[in-house]
This record gives sequence, structure tokens and C-alpha cells, in this order.
Amino acid sequence: MRIRSQVLVTLRETKDRFIPELACSHIVNQPRVEKAYEKHAWILPFALGVLFLPTAVQNLLGIDPDPTTAERIIGMTFSELRASNPGLFDLALYYVRFSGLADLGFAFLITAISVTAYRRGEKWAWYALWSLPAFFIVSATIVLSTLGSTALELVLLILFMISSLLGLLFPYRKFFPRK
Repeated sequence: MRIRSQVLVTLRETKDRFIPELACSHIVNQPRVEKAYEKHAWILPFALGVLFLPTAVQNLLGIDPDPTTAERIIGMTFSELRASNPGLFDLALYYVRFSGLADLGFAFLITAISVTAYRRGEKWAWYALWSLPAFFIVSATIVLSTLGSTALELVLLILFMISSLLGLLFPYRKFFPRK
């Protein structure tokens, strides 16, 4: 009984009166302790952003990171395309290089957001990083609609999509705590 009365109410003295106050209020006001999977979930989107960098740089430089894709889709390699139709090759290279620039920007933003605001638990960063699974869903749709796509491409996109979803769902309570 004595312990219960100490936990429930204590009296705090002010200038001219006593004010009841919870003795355990310091426990109620403590910040929520993050679980390990919540605390380190930022690593998943960061790693995905880092994985974009090598292919982004290759595309930006005009180096085809996957020469077999062009061969499966158009029936010839990029070097054969260059020899047979230089104008079409220049157009393809133009799109490859701008794709590399876009991927580089995307990778930079994903890594920067995940290391800073997402790691700190800022809600806007959680919403912004939903661009990752959306990117992988659209990429998988493009791969499925393209003639000559391989199962490996689709499996990798699905693994990346699952990783990005786990990186968003593991720390859900960090961004949206219970009231």
C-alpha cells in the first residue's frame, strides 16, 4: 500500500499551496527507445542509393553497363548499331547518358536523404523515400513489357523493391508513434 501511494501521487509545494503531481511522470515523459531494426533501417535506402552510383556513372560516360540488353532488344550490339546506323546510335547514346544523369541525381538524393533526415526520423523523408519502391515497380513494369527481358532482371528488381519496402516499414513507429 505504501508503494502504491508513492507511485500514484506526491505533493509538490509551491508558494502558498500543495499541488498533487504524479511521482512517475518522469517515466511517462521519457522519449521512446528505438529498436535496433528501427534505428538502423536508414541503411537499406542508403545502400540502394549507393548501388545506383556505378551504373549511373557508366551511363553518364556513355559506357553501356549491360551490353546484352541492347542485343536482346534490337538484335545487335551497340558497336554494331554504331556501324550500321550512326544517327540512331547517337540518339540511343543521348538517352543512355541522360538516363545516367537522372540516375546519378536520384542516387545522390536517396543517399543524402537517408543519411540525414531519414536517419533523424523526419516525416517528410519517409514520404520522399517512397520514390524508391515506386521506381522499382515502374522499372519492373518496363522490364516485363520489353521483349527479351530476363528473369534475373525481374528478380533483382523485386529484391530491391522488397529491400526498399523493409527500409520504410521497419521504422514506421519512429515516424508515426502511437498517441
